[in-house]
Amino acid sequence: MKNYDKQTIAQIRKPIVQAAIIMLVFYAIEIPMVHFNVFPDVNTRYIADTIIRAAGGTAGLILLNGYSKRGESKCTLKQLFTNKISGKTWLIMIPQIINILLPFLNIFIATVFTTRYILTLSILIVQQFATGFYEEGVQRGLMMNGLIKFNISTVKRRLFTVLVTGLFFGLGHAPNIAFGENPLIQVPSAMCIGMFWAAVYMLSDNLLLVMLLHAFADSTFRIVHGLFGYAREGFLYQAVECSRDIIEYVILPVLAICICIWFDKLKNNAPEDGST
Repeated sequence: MKNYDKQTIAQIRKPIVQAAIIMLVFYAIEIPMVHFNVFPDVNTRYIADTIIRAAGGTAGLILLNGYSKRGESKCTLKQLFTNKISGKTWLIMIPQIINILLPFLNIFIATVFTTRYILTLSILIVQQFATGFYEEGVQRGLMMNGLIKFNISTVKRRLFTVLVTGLFFGLGHAPNIAFGENPLIQVPSAMCIGMFWAAVYMLSDNLLLVMLLHAFADSTFRIVHGLFGYAREGFLYQAVECSRDIIEYVILPVLAICICIWFDKLKNNAPEDGST
């Protein structure tokens, strides 16, 4: 962040620090709640988790709205939920949309259909939308507030913004090891997807869009897995998983870099001098 005065640097760093604090508070509540089995009933635990995430996302949006009112944001909070999404942005999102829909192919190899866990599944899906609201509100909306306003004028600055946001998003999932997740898998995956969502957010100026992308990306495979039983050794299942891995680890980060490079053309902007 060279060539910025101290005030600008502070306006970039402050929301990043605030986002990190919200995440730390979230884990400070969530990890003990799960570790000490405060809610033995799984449905109650999912509901409590949903409430915590909704509160974290709301805190992020309140802080983001404060920046907007002080003129320290590129867009107002209302605009971040209403900005029109261009056709070019929709085209770029096709691989992400395919990735979201791919799990439904497993229905064709399903051997069991059950509604036994429909209540738990319904609560879980609401939780996933709360996750999209929380993580995007904090790690895209709040964290990227200063970066988007001051640090996207050149290719190098856009790449820095997207890479830093992706890394932040990936490392933000490392504490999930406390919930039995493998950080060697989840952190790189979250980083790659986070880079793409950051680039899409930077391009669209639409926070609602990335919230919904996140929510649906986390929901579809859970819906299929919750309603259907199927063998995980078959060709179709393995093909679906391999395709999703290729999209997440290769195609999405490459598209994020392409957005950074051709940002001005995609936005129909005239590039600034020295933009490369």
